[in-house]
Amino acid sequence: MKPLTVCVTVCSGLLLLSWSSEGQSNIMKTDFIQAMFEEYDSTLPPNFESNESVKVNVSLYVNSIDSISEQSMDFTMNAFVEQEWCDPRLIFYEMITDEYFELDSRFMVKVWVPDLYFTNEKRADFHSVTVPNKMLHLYNNGCIRYRLRVSLTASCPMNLQKYPMDTQICSLYLQSFAFTRKTIEFLWKVDKAVVTGSSVELPQFTLVDTVTKGTCNENIGGSDFTCIQVDFNLRRNTGFYMIQIYIPTIMIVLLSWVSFWLSIDAVPARISLGILTVLTMTTQKGAAISSLPRVSYVKAIDVWMAVCLAFVFAALLEFAFVNVMQRREQEFDDCSLEWVCEQPTV
Repeated sequence: MKPLTVCVTVCSGLLLLSWSSEGQSNIMKTDFIQAMFEEYDSTLPPNFESNESVKVNVSLYVNSIDSISEQSMDFTMNAFVEQEWCDPRLIFYEMITDEYFELDSRFMVKVWVPDLYFTNEKRADFHSVTVPNKMLHLYNNGCIRYRLRVSLTASCPMNLQKYPMDTQICSLYLQSFAFTRKTIEFLWKVDKAVVTGSSVELPQFTLVDTVTKGTCNENIGGSDFTCIQVDFNLRRNTGFYMIQIYIPTIMIVLLSWVSFWLSIDAVPARISLGILTVLTMTTQKGAAISSLPRVSYVKAIDVWMAVCLAFVFAALLEFAFVNVMQRREQEFDDCSLEWVCEQPTV
């Protein structure tokens, strides 16, 4: 829609109205909005005629990161996604004194919005309690600010070789689904592209840093399609593993060494203690890796558990070896005694 057409359409019906009273001013805004969108086509991008790409500034406000799962290799987050772009067809041309209009979410179907989607998203939901959590502000220069709230689960491939002393990078890819760079281009907002709320706290991880990138490591449509990326650097907290894994396994190993102070004749006590510590260590190992995927490489927790199990098993073998040596020595002593007894006395 050309600017001249907008001016003629709007001015012809509005010049007779007065700006003196507040009620007439509200009527003016209503008529202005209706006239503006009378010939507006929301199915076409803003620069469809000029073949210029629409620059869309994207920002992300992270409300919470709910969970990070090693088993399914994904993470769940709740965030506000905000997009800003300019549409020349929606310029006020100084016919309205307001700086911007706050439009209802039901009015958004009349406005063209970018087709942003998350490339590595598994599941996503919009929030609609008590009303759809969407916001659209239309400014007098034709620029639009569009914000929505979304909860999504995105894939996060992890390398668990250093588990549980590892650091993971979970990425989120934002891309245009249908339009190439010829039509639309996503850019991170210069000021505060990604902001995390003060209440963001994870039970097993610490969010170290967020890094934004203008290109994606994995672009589904290739370089022709615009794609931006944000990396969440996460460091695993070791407090839980110290209390639940490392300290108990150390105590089990030390308990197996108690058998060294028992008498060699206390066979039932030493056997019971050795078997009990071996079974306990095996159970502890199974519990430690139960929440992990069945990967083919060796993890740090596997090495720790294998060493602890080796110590416990070696303590059991030590008793078996000592017991065998003691019986051989006893038999040798008995044979020596019998040989001495059979010798004739002079």
